[in-house]
Amino acid sequence: MNRTFVGELLIFLLLTIGSLAREKPSDTLSLTDGSVLQVNLTNLHDSVPYMRQVSIKASSNATFNITNISSNASFIIFQIHTYQHNVTLSYDKDYLNKISNKSVFGSNIGLFSRLTKNIVTQLFVKNDNVHDVNGLLAVVAYHNKAPIPGGCNMEFNTEIAPYASVQTLDTMVIVDVQPASVPLNDSAKPTCEKNPVEVEMYQIFLNEQDFSINSYFTAITSMLTVTDIKENGVKVANPVISSPTRRVFSAYTGVGSVYVALATYGKYSAAYVPSFSYACHPTIDPASCDVLPNLLSKIVCAFCFFVGLLSICFGHHHLKADMALPVFFTGTVIGYAAVGDILIAMGIGLCFTIFWLVCLSYLPIVFSGIMFNMTLGFLFACIAYFLSPDSFIILRNDWIFWSLFMTLALSVSLIMTIIFQFGFVITCSIIASFMVILPFDYWTGSALKYIVINIIRRITVEGFNSAAVRPPSEANDIALIIFWSCLVLYRIWKQWCKLGVLDLAERTPLLR
Repeated sequence: MNRTFVGELLIFLLLTIGSLAREKPSDTLSLTDGSVLQVNLTNLHDSVPYMRQVSIKASSNATFNITNISSNASFIIFQIHTYQHNVTLSYDKDYLNKISNKSVFGSNIGLFSRLTKNIVTQLFVKNDNVHDVNGLLAVVAYHNKAPIPGGCNMEFNTEIAPYASVQTLDTMVIVDVQPASVPLNDSAKPTCEKNPVEVEMYQIFLNEQDFSINSYFTAITSMLTVTDIKENGVKVANPVISSPTRRVFSAYTGVGSVYVALATYGKYSAAYVPSFSYACHPTIDPASCDVLPNLLSKIVCAFCFFVGLLSICFGHHHLKADMALPVFFTGTVIGYAAVGDILIAMGIGLCFTIFWLVCLSYLPIVFSGIMFNMTLGFLFACIAYFLSPDSFIILRNDWIFWSLFMTLALSVSLIMTIIFQFGFVITCSIIASFMVILPFDYWTGSALKYIVINIIRRITVEGFNSAAVRPPSEANDIALIIFWSCLVLYRIWKQWCKLGVLDLAERTPLLR
């Protein structure tokens, strides 16, 4: 009988635990049509924002009554961040259905509200989508010495625009904000002439191909206040040749990124509304988030892997073919930058290879060696650009950039040519290994492929010279760099330990 009782008790506990597991406890508040949410801001200040997750029902309007604001606060920035869908936020419910100077439409939006003696401040939101939308409400308060984000707005709809405009292109993400104004006082409007308020931009990355709603909201909440932004974000260098309120970023497809501006006046700062982009459109066009969008590009990626692997394993037995591979790879990259078609680019790469083989046969080895080692110089210059800090603003000048690029490429080529008996092995090893890791980079979601992609964009995309190219850094990248290094060392070991170094005196029997 005791065993029966114990068995029944265990079954009861298992069923109870199972039912609890099926229930998903959540703090998300559901807002239906006509809902009124009381936003109590007791003890709110600029370092601790009010936050609340909500779910706005399809085709519904809701009202926010903002109450109990601290007497120390001069104004608030009321924000709503929605996941993958746009909503309308308005000062007046009569303007929810139209574009006006009293409302803003988007997925990362906010409105400025100057605090008065009124007990309640009202704002309104509308979800005109055909399905529910998940959102995050956030309110940040500032005192009367803080500058006004977007207070000198000249382009956006609302009189004061504390939010950003984000343009997501195939190759770039462009973020625009409006200038900030000096702090308000009781009798003055925002002052914008000879504006002394400095605007800076900060950025953080999510993991590649992480489109989860939890990651999205976690990233947004980590960049709401001035303190959080400075602790979590990475400062983006100020532009030199473009608008001071515009920042341009290289598009890392499928990598979520939060962009937020800070307005600073003297010792005091205020944050704009954070904006967000995946550099693609995962809901509207999921294929846009794939770096290799078609079958041909995937076949070329696999081709790189197998050819690079053959070079690493057997290239030391077929030196002429092994040395032709870096020339073909570099020629293909240059060809793709020129024509934008991968098949034609491979044809151009083949022409580069034939031309180099002719030079190898009829010109002194010094000339053919310089041409050959320029492939490694080209890759090194691409890596230098990929890793260049945004603060190195001299690189935004095209003439200076390409002069430095060619100088670095030629310098590496000359060094490798001087030590040609070792240099050719290093060149073959590094480029063949890079070809091997490219498919792994795609499969693991790393960013090393942008070593080549960014330089192609610099050549072909107008305005890319002003783009910040700082890549996302993840454990995948570090692991692939280690793997790349191991492949290089293995290829060098195969050449030097198995066959010895290349003797220039043996050029004819080895290469012909």
